[in-house]
Amino acid sequence: MTTQILTSDPAAGARRTRWTADAAQLALGCMLVAASVLVPDWLGNAYWTHSFRMVNLLIAAAVFQNLLLHDGGQTSFGQGAIFGVAGYVTAIAVGMHGQSYALGASLGVGAAIMAGLLYALPALRVQGYYLGFVTMSAATVFPELLVAFDRQTNGVTGITLSLDAWQARSVFGVSPLSLALAVLACGAMMLHVLIRRTAFGRRLRVAAVSPEAAQSLGISPGVMRCIAFVIVAAGTGAAGVLYPPVVGFVSPTAFNAELSILLFFAVIVGGRGQILGPVVGVWLLYLLPNALLADLLQYRLLAYGLVALIVMLAFPDGVVGTLGKWRRRRAAAGGPLDLHFRGLMSVLAPTVGQHGEPARHAAIEVRGARKTFGSVIAIDDADLTVKRGEIHGLVGANGSGKTSLLNVLSGFSRLDAGSVRLGGAEVSHLSPTRVARRGLGRTFQKPRIFSTMSLWENVEIGLDANPRRHRASRRFGAALATLAASMDGQSVDLVPHGQRRLVEVMRVLLKGADILLLDEPAAGLSPSEREDFKVLLQRLRDELGMTIVIVEHDLELVWGIADRISVLEAGKVMAQGTPAEIATHPVAQKLFIEPTHA
Repeated sequence: MTTQILTSDPAAGARRTRWTADAAQLALGCMLVAASVLVPDWLGNAYWTHSFRMVNLLIAAAVFQNLLLHDGGQTSFGQGAIFGVAGYVTAIAVGMHGQSYALGASLGVGAAIMAGLLYALPALRVQGYYLGFVTMSAATVFPELLVAFDRQTNGVTGITLSLDAWQARSVFGVSPLSLALAVLACGAMMLHVLIRRTAFGRRLRVAAVSPEAAQSLGISPGVMRCIAFVIVAAGTGAAGVLYPPVVGFVSPTAFNAELSILLFFAVIVGGRGQILGPVVGVWLLYLLPNALLADLLQYRLLAYGLVALIVMLAFPDGVVGTLGKWRRRRAAAGGPLDLHFRGLMSVLAPTVGQHGEPARHAAIEVRGARKTFGSVIAIDDADLTVKRGEIHGLVGANGSGKTSLLNVLSGFSRLDAGSVRLGGAEVSHLSPTRVARRGLGRTFQKPRIFSTMSLWENVEIGLDANPRRHRASRRFGAALATLAASMDGQSVDLVPHGQRRLVEVMRVLLKGADILLLDEPAAGLSPSEREDFKVLLQRLRDELGMTIVIVEHDLELVWGIADRISVLEAGKVMAQGTPAEIATHPVAQKLFIEPTHA
């Protein structure tokens, strides 16, 4: 089978495949939402009409919980409070002050966004279940605040609303309220699809999975978290402002912690990260208990727990997620993906002479660098010069300060004293994000591969982070299209270490970095992969004029590719010179045996 290659957008074919996969879940979800609207309204059954209105309202809120939890990587047990803020502000404006519903809803969404920003503040400092505990406290306190400020909220009495216009029948026999809820639920799912398949969505997931890798690509995790909370709060608020018309009454008990727990576990049960997951989760956790335990609603929390336990035992990744994993395993049964460094070299279009003779002035200058961690001296008055367009090796025993020096160069560690310059510009005071935006890219000792993204998306995020994206697409277009077609849809779970390293290197190359820092890149590679990797680095230097700093324990590899080598011991740069000079240096001879071919 042949694939047409479009060099203007090398990932176009792969992207269409991903859209098709999401579109299937989206179509099924929208059909379930439509059925839940049409059937009860046509039958004229008031109980089921109300139940399915609540289902669609909760689906919309759960979709945004899914976006926050999976794509944003933020564990929030307090989304019910944001939902309640929007609903209560709307009810106060309409029911107590006689304002129009449009104005009340606008105020409600605005208040929800403000609440989301408040949630984002602790997310800048704490993550995981620590953030979950903070947000859960907000969900617990919110009903108490509604009671305490009874003059403004009517306290435990609640607020009654009369919104008859919402109940009128449309020409299709469906009330405007039911139609609005269906549009909201389907629109939320569509928005989730749009976000996850854009560059913004990929940045969001990278920042969630590995903040360090995100910063190395020039992405600010803190900014992405704040944006995620604002988007999710706006969507949750849009659902919350429709709660008063659905129920006709609001009270503090409607927005207790139980609502937040329901939204969270609806995502877990349905399958986090799945477009259809919130639909399945809400049906199982809300509709099923309400249908079977209509007379025992006080046991709903117990029902949530039992359903969640049973489903998670049978479907560890949620219902939709587990079924999707089974399908992918069957699809992958034909054979694993086979990537090689030689395949990556085909990505490098012929560019010899494009840069001219590389300038030999310094790309990296470190002077008097000192970094301590308590009483441990990681870097001790180190000086380092790396010329532009050269491969520079950093060697030394474990604990000699090699990785610490890379962290200083890339902004992940701040110097206690000294300076770091990239291309003549002082960067020792800059964050990793800002250093990366100055043309520096790096890899890590353990390849940073993002499990929430396909294999191709792990590569494509580098292209997203490239300020010269279109130029890179033109340069690498044909080869990238081939890689995209072979890699898209591939799960990262079964990818071996060597190929993970290859994916990480491809990502950094597509980022458009001029200076590349590699931290033990050959670890775990087979002998043939090491030889191919050696040729790749030489081509990056010779054909693209890249400056490469490599920390590596494979001395044979370093001696075979490095233009110059620096030897570190106890945080000090003890020697610096060509491989031949270092091989005869007394410090180097004391630390390690000279490679046989040096």
